[in-house]
Formats: sequence, structure tokens, C-alpha cells
Amino acid sequence: MVNILEIYFLPPMAISRLGGSQVPLESFTWAEDSTIHGGARTVVVPQVTLELQDDGSVRPYLPSAIRLRDGTRMRPAAPFFELHARIEQPDGSQASVPLTHQLLREAGGSLEGIMYRISVANRKAARRTGEDATSFSATVTVRASDFGPRALLGSSPTLPGSRPLVAYDRPIPMGQIQAIKPLPLLQMGVNLDILRMRFTPPRGEVYGPPTAIAGLDSSTGIIHEMVPPENRILNQDSAWTDYNANFTTFNNPAPWDTYDGADEGENQSYGVVDDTSDGMLEALVVVGARRFRARARVFVAPPDYAPDRRHFYSVADDLADRDLPPTPDDDVELTVQEVADLFQRVYETASLSNLDANRLRGLNETPPGTPQVPATPLTDRRSMTGEDVPYVDQIPELLARATPEEPLPYSAVARDVHGPWADVDILVEMLRLKADHVRLLLRSPYGAIQELEEQPPDEPDPRHRDIRVVRDRRHDMRMPPFMRDSDGTPVSLTRRQYRQVMGLLDQLQPQPAIAGVAAAEVAPPAPDLRPVRAAVAQVAQRRRLARADTDPEP
Repeated sequence: MVNILEIYFLPPMAISRLGGSQVPLESFTWAEDSTIHGGARTVVVPQVTLELQDDGSVRPYLPSAIRLRDGTRMRPAAPFFELHARIEQPDGSQASVPLTHQLLREAGGSLEGIMYRISVANRKAARRTGEDATSFSATVTVRASDFGPRALLGSSPTLPGSRPLVAYDRPIPMGQIQAIKPLPLLQMGVNLDILRMRFTPPRGEVYGPPTAIAGLDSSTGIIHEMVPPENRILNQDSAWTDYNANFTTFNNPAPWDTYDGADEGENQSYGVVDDTSDGMLEALVVVGARRFRARARVFVAPPDYAPDRRHFYSVADDLADRDLPPTPDDDVELTVQEVADLFQRVYETASLSNLDANRLRGLNETPPGTPQVPATPLTDRRSMTGEDVPYVDQIPELLARATPEEPLPYSAVARDVHGPWADVDILVEMLRLKADHVRLLLRSPYGAIQELEEQPPDEPDPRHRDIRVVRDRRHDMRMPPFMRDSDGTPVSLTRRQYRQVMGLLDQLQPQPAIAGVAAAEVAPPAPDLRPVRAAVAQVAQRRRLARADTDPEP
């Protein structure tokens, strides 16, 4: 008999994306466009996808192309979660394997002994108002042998004296879950006997009280419909409609103005919410007298507005910053690989960003007349101009080429500057030749608590930023320029990314001269990571050696 020691979900967390289409988004991965006209751009490549059948099973197939929408309706990203197990084998060793229906039976269990439970919640209004009655949530429990979809209908908690935002009899749809029927088949490399559960997100709707009819955009003078009539179901008298971000009354998150009604009149909330959420998925598995539990998380987010572009700062980077050290100093090639991937993603982010608008917004957040701090970039309208020395390099020259046909010159400059650096060879050469300027121009991340002084310093620390130092919260042209972090302050690379780049700058510099040998001759060679170029270099090296063996000595 198989001895199960532990069960767990893969993936342990997933991002689900809203969509109004009835057809989920098919699977794809990122790859480089290998065609001669592709220029090594990132493209989406279809992967084997699981299609849900009427009986609750799935059928694998390979899409010929990826469709992101059906008409005007976006296709939702609906992730599958698989159960895996750590088992003890007959020889006493342990192994991690997928938990299949067959393995479950061999261990003495059955589908009847497995329960899936998911709880999702939207607490954004409650975070601002401080009242739980302005949150809404839903919980569903389903047996693994029940293969039908189960809807998640969210409502607000009803407490004595509270004013629930979402009534129980008029809930907000928050998606659905479905246990997948296992089949003893292997198709297209997919084991269909693995125990799976699927989460499908909601449509991406907004909801509000009966008064959330239309609103005037003060910047454009255009009147917009706030909430469709059928979604005006929320409580007009809830605490969410009383909210106005008054800093003497509420503990407002930063940035404070990210709700409907902010920056309009008295900043009064319109009482509007969306159907995004965060969720916790659990699996309870009973095998004989033993009980196992697995957990996973799901985050419901808007559709990806640029699925063929990668951001330089991802959830994976955040986890790596927490758990992984920088690559070893002696592994230059691995460091180059990571930094090259980072700069490719930086270019893809720059190709999506409106740097002109971001620059003006960032500079407008600095009060007029704010004194400039020596040895730091300018924070007024001279920022990112020829006066912002020594931080500027080729930006003024490029901006001089701006024409009336290019209304966003800074955005064009960002693409022009970062485009060549997406090539690993050009990037390595740039880092080698402009190391001092890169060190100057790259914004340092906020320091970890153990790196900070007990009392904040009067002047910024060049090694890391301190949230308590006002100058460290000002926007300037350091890279990445004028982008906002989740708290509204300037974003930076993660600490690990920053150390990777700084470490590579040191690794690429010439070594101290050896007696009788010029320093340039002992500089570390630029790693060549392109397989084709590496192969060509090997052939050229063999030919040079062959010539050296056959050529007569002078």
C-alpha cells in the first residue's frame, strides 16, 4: 500500500484574470520571435490546453493561435490547481508525485474522502472605512466526486447595528469552482488521472448603489455611466458611501485617491466596487484514519493589457528577492543571463509606458519651490533635461530630434535608448563602458529594516533609500524614471535585482594590471550566451589552432 506523507497544490498560487467571455483563455508561454523580421521580440506561443467537457472531465489539445477575446468580451484566465503528494516508497525513500485517482485508491482513499473549499473576499472598501460590513465574500465547499460547477456569490457580513454593503439576497457573482473528473488516460503528455480543481473568475463588472448612475469627468467634461442599471444593487446607506478619505477620520492607504469619487469635489465615494478578490483554496483529504490538508491562493485581477510584454518587476521577482541570494560572483554567465533578461523586460515595460505623462505627474507631486538636495537628481521641471547633470547622458540630444509628429518625445526616447540594450552583447558592452554612469543612474531600493539607522539620516544614503527620508520619496529621473510603487513613491528594482546589476558592473571591469601585461589584456571576456555565436566561436577557435599547427614559424 502507498503511504502518503503530505499533500499540496501546484501551483501554490495563481493569478486569475477577469473576462466576460464564456470561453476561458487558452494556455500560452512567452518566447522570442525567431523570424528575421521579429527582431527577437517577445511573442506568445500556444501550449497544450485543457478543455472542460460536459461531464466534468478535460480534453487536452494544442491551439493553433491564441484568441484573447470573443468580440468585445475578454476571455478569462481560469487556472487549474493540481493535487500532488509526498509519498514513502517501498524501499523507504520519499518521492513527490502527482496525486492521481489510482494512487489515491492504492493508498486506501477515494474521491468521496476529498473536499475542496474555497473562500474569496473583496475587502478594499473595508480597508478604507474600517468596517467589515463594507467587505463582501463567498465560500463554497464541494466534494471531489461532484463534477458540476459551483457559483461563488458574495455578500457582506450582517452584524448588529451594521449597514451591509452587499445584501445576501442580491449578491455579487465572484466566480465559480469545479472539481475535475479524473480519467485513467494519458493524452498529449497530460495525465488526466491527476486530481484537479478549476477556478473561473467573474466577468469583470462594477456594482454600486442606486445613485451611481453617471459622473462628470472634470478633466474632460465628459459624462460617463458609472454602473449599469442591473448592477445598482448596493446599499445606499452603507459606510462606503460616507467615505471621503478625510485623514482625520480614516486610516487611508497610499496612494489614497484610488477609488471612484476621489479627486472630484469633496472626494466623496460613489459607493462603487468591482468583482475582483483574493481567495484561499483548501483540499481536505481523508485516507483511512489520517487527514491531510493542502492550501493554495488565487488572486483575481483585471485582464492583462499587454500579454506579449513582460514587466521588469513581477511576483516571481518579489519571491526571489525574499528567498534567493544574488548569483555567485564567480558565475558571470548566469549573472549576465539574469541581468540580460531583466533589461529585455525593462525595454518591454518602456515600450508600454507614457513617460511624458508619468514625468509630469511625478514632478507635479513635488511642491513648487522645494529646495534641491545636493548630489541628487533634480525634482523640478529641469529634471531629465540638459540641466540635470551629471545624470543626463544622451537624452537632450535625442529630444532635440522631436518633431510635431512625435507628441510623446520622452516615451520615444525611452524606447530608443532601451531597445539596443535588449541585445545581450550590446548590453554587456554598455555595462562595461558606462559602469560609473549606470551606478549613478540606477535608483537604489528601499533598505531592509536591519540596514536602516534607528534615526533617519538628514541626507539620503546612496546605498539604499529610507521611507522616512523625504528626498527618498521624491520622483526624479533615476531608473526606472517617474514610475509609482504601490505606495505612490518612486519604484525601484528589487534589492536582489539591484545587487545583481551592481555586482555585474564590478565583474565586467578590468582587473588590476599584472606586471608586464596591460590591464586591458586581463579584463574579463564578455560572456557570449547566444548558442549560434558560441558555436561559431568554437569553429573559429579550432581553425585558429589548426593554422597555428600548420603555419611555419617566422
